[in-house]
Amino acid sequence: MKRKSIFLLFAVALAFLPGCNRNSTKADLYNDECGVTRRINIDEKNVYLVFTAHYSEIDSGYFENFDGVVPVLDILKEKDVKGSFFPTGCCFRQEKYKDAIQRIIDEGHYLSAHSNNHLELCSTDEQHRTLVSADSLAKDIAGMEAELAKFGLKKEQYRWMIPPYESYNKENADDLRNLGYMLCNPTYGIETSLDWAGPDSGQYCSAEELVSNIWLYDKIDTEHGLNGCIILIHAMNYPDRTDDDRVYTHLGEIIDGLRDRGYGFKTFKDLL
Repeated sequence: MKRKSIFLLFAVALAFLPGCNRNSTKADLYNDECGVTRRINIDEKNVYLVFTAHYSEIDSGYFENFDGVVPVLDILKEKDVKGSFFPTGCCFRQEKYKDAIQRIIDEGHYLSAHSNNHLELCSTDEQHRTLVSADSLAKDIAGMEAELAKFGLKKEQYRWMIPPYESYNKENADDLRNLGYMLCNPTYGIETSLDWAGPDSGQYCSAEELVSNIWLYDKIDTEHGLNGCIILIHAMNYPDRTDDDRVYTHLGEIIDGLRDRGYGFKTFKDLL
């Protein structure tokens, strides 16, 4: 990641710090223009580590998968940290992930989902046109809920969710809220979610650069640092990245660095 680009990201991120909203969670939620939470309780020195995944059935999980879940769980257990997991329903349906999903529950992490089939809710152009109707979205979410129910979870246990692709418009967000969900997304300026992009992509940043971005954010936001930040890492093995170039491989380093800087860890269980 080029240094100039990083500073541009922070200029946008720090300029955008909307007023907080207090709701039934009794937390101060800092939301974007669509009402999606981007930071939480910025006067408290805690961060939220979140892990998303999708299983691309069309290529049997070659490009998108949940293959990073066990290494992530192992590191969290070693470091005695709880995280929040948001795999899609496609991940739940894969037999090879079921033990790991049960382990997420048994080890006290937060488990919700990232939609059922990872629908693209809106266009990526400036118009952000709605691509999925409210009825189609409701059917997709019903499928997601059915997968969570197989693990004994009730909606009140997973009502925080991350929209698929971390992309949405106001209509999409309203549709999901009408289905009973509270929405969160990575904090602006924290770029670890770019860990999907391979070296040939114009969006590529190495794992080292993405981890460094966390510490730069902490340094540049002189008032709040990383307080209340939502840090998203894909628990996925993208084919164009080596094992060392996966951000989750460096999760232990990230946790140690956050602790050294005085941060604690929260999950979305704490907001239910």
